[in-house]
Amino acid sequence: MPQDVLFSIPFEAPISPYLDQARSRHLDWIRDRGLIRTEAGMREYLAWDFPEAVGRTYPHASADDQYLLMNWFSLAFLVDDDCDTGRDDADPDPDSSTSTSTSTSTSTSTSIGTGTTSRPGTPQRPDRVAEITRELITIPFREPGTPPDLVAPITLAWSEVWASMSEGTSVTWQDRFAANWARFLAAHASELRMGGSRTVPDLDAYRVMRRNTAGIPHSLDAIERSRRFEVPPQIHAHPLMRRLREAATDTIAYINDIQSPGRRGRRVASHNLVAVLRDRLDCSYDVALREATRMTYEQLDTFMTLQAYMPQICGELGLGSTERIAVEMSVEGMRDWIRGYYDWGLLSGPYAAPDRAPDEAVHGYAEESTNPAGGHLRTRTA
Repeated sequence: MPQDVLFSIPFEAPISPYLDQARSRHLDWIRDRGLIRTEAGMREYLAWDFPEAVGRTYPHASADDQYLLMNWFSLAFLVDDDCDTGRDDADPDPDSSTSTSTSTSTSTSTSIGTGTTSRPGTPQRPDRVAEITRELITIPFREPGTPPDLVAPITLAWSEVWASMSEGTSVTWQDRFAANWARFLAAHASELRMGGSRTVPDLDAYRVMRRNTAGIPHSLDAIERSRRFEVPPQIHAHPLMRRLREAATDTIAYINDIQSPGRRGRRVASHNLVAVLRDRLDCSYDVALREATRMTYEQLDTFMTLQAYMPQICGELGLGSTERIAVEMSVEGMRDWIRGYYDWGLLSGPYAAPDRAPDEAVHGYAEESTNPAGGHLRTRTA
């Protein structure tokens, strides 16, 4: 089973000391805003424990910012249900063509704030999803605090959250975040239009598509908001920084693709690396899994190599000490995201293996062995 693959990630990540406090406030906010309106939906949401994902991926945020980021983080996942139309929860076969995006949502589409309610596995109306998606894309491009044109619990919630997230940030940061947020949401609209298509893209097309559906670029932008700093524009424009962010994005997305098959039902196969490799290489599931694991380590190694060059780039660009510290915090935040997301994925309800000890799930370093694909992994034994 794919959840048996444990990666050896050569750095640790802290957990926010404000996690429990912020989680309690966040859950009250979810209920008060009507984003989840049934007990079944709330149980499902609690099982995923998205607040812990925030506490692990943004561990340096203040108590108030932890709460704000949890509210924002939940919207990216809750809206995902509206685009999740091709699912068959009765098919648990990990050897079938399965897929889950990094911004994977709860498996029950129960009144998530779009103004609609559906049974598990029931597709949402495409026109309603398109309306909601367009409004969510548009909100950051308006003056913060502007009421949404399309009124629904999730659009009202996002308007509120964006007003707080954008406060004190530059227009440059707002535009960058908004553009990446728009690409993420537009990718889900495209996914919906694909519907029941079984077409599998080539690997290059998959990479481009997955970087958008993963929802990582705007999440990396939020690192700056989480600690109240901004990376200089000339660094963001530098090819090395762009490639560093791509390597972090690919590492996180590939890990998610490896963790997720078999835990949920059928979805668009083109958004899962293992499924793409299996189709394109015309190989078995195990061979595709080993190649996906090798590719993940390749991206992680690229990230580790490129981050070491960032001080040199800062020097070449003549950055001052404050700007250099901002770059260092940005790179540290990417490490936190890679490791924090990985640890959350092992511990959260949808991905956690039931017989894995907590310490083993979090660290996963003991008893390492070189795997046939290259790099190191651990395989759980029965």
